[in-house]
Amino acid sequence: MKSNTKNFLKAGLVICIAALFVATSATAITSNPEKLVSMKKTSNLFSPARDEIELKYYAEENLDQVIGLSGGTPPYIWQTAIRLTQDEMGPYADWTMKSVNVAFAGDQGQSEIDIKVIIYDKGTTSTKPGPIIVQDTTAHLDTTGVTNVPLVTTVDLTGHEELWVAIEWTQTEPGPGVYYAWIDTLSGPHVPDKSDFCKLGSSWTQLHIALPEVDGRWGIGAVVEGTGLAELSIGNIKGPMGIKADVSNIGVNPANNVEWSIAVTGGLLKRVNATATGTAATLAAGASTPLSVGTFIGFGKISIAITAKAQNALQVSITKSAFLLGPFVLSKK
Repeated sequence: MKSNTKNFLKAGLVICIAALFVATSATAITSNPEKLVSMKKTSNLFSPARDEIELKYYAEENLDQVIGLSGGTPPYIWQTAIRLTQDEMGPYADWTMKSVNVAFAGDQGQSEIDIKVIIYDKGTTSTKPGPIIVQDTTAHLDTTGVTNVPLVTTVDLTGHEELWVAIEWTQTEPGPGVYYAWIDTLSGPHVPDKSDFCKLGSSWTQLHIALPEVDGRWGIGAVVEGTGLAELSIGNIKGPMGIKADVSNIGVNPANNVEWSIAVTGGLLKRVNATATGTAATLAAGASTPLSVGTFIGFGKISIAITAKAQNALQVSITKSAFLLGPFVLSKK
């Protein structure tokens, strides 16, 4: 991972959280602004190709706020976390979490820090994790940037509806003026109930609630590895009666539980609204399956939107326009 070092801009963002800490008083979260999903394949002669991808909400180039604690007497021990649900984990259901990426800034008051990686199971609500799955990975960070921390005990995604990936920080330098936990506010605001959790004392909250001036996504990512994904493609879109197309698996692995949909809308007074859906249990590498929506009648410009996804393939979508003359689809673009 690259090292990021730039000039910090001073800021005074403070919120008191004294009641949430043991043996500290007048403790506060503070932040300091600073200007500042990839996949790779691994294989050898004795094992099939495997893919590795980082499940995350942040963009490394957009890490722009640095968070720390102040007040009371250090060490301060607290956690930052992200929540991964089936929206993020679904295509990788049989993969394994092998490591965690952590963004640390060692340029502002805490040049090195000890951390612990904690993986939690699903909780009873979307705002608090369940039981701890593993917590045997520790690391000492002393380089500004994103560091990859291998897990001592890997975590299979199979059987987990969601996982929380947390970093426990042990801050040894007293604040104010100590910042180290990086967050990205440039990629957009927080992802609701997913991207900016923090545990202060025994209580979980979200950073944009505890510190409204900072609304973003922690620099935390889960690196998962597994047999390669399938890769879907949509093509051969044609009329003239209704719409026909093909969903193809252009990858090297079978696609499981394929789902597709077609929506045709528009026409004069927007009276055209034709839809169709379908499924396929498997789609072998190199194979295609046809999809279609039956004849519809109207006049004028129409929009054709086709989407396909699989349990182990990322969703693909394509949109085309055409001209409808009665039942005939003409001039498709």
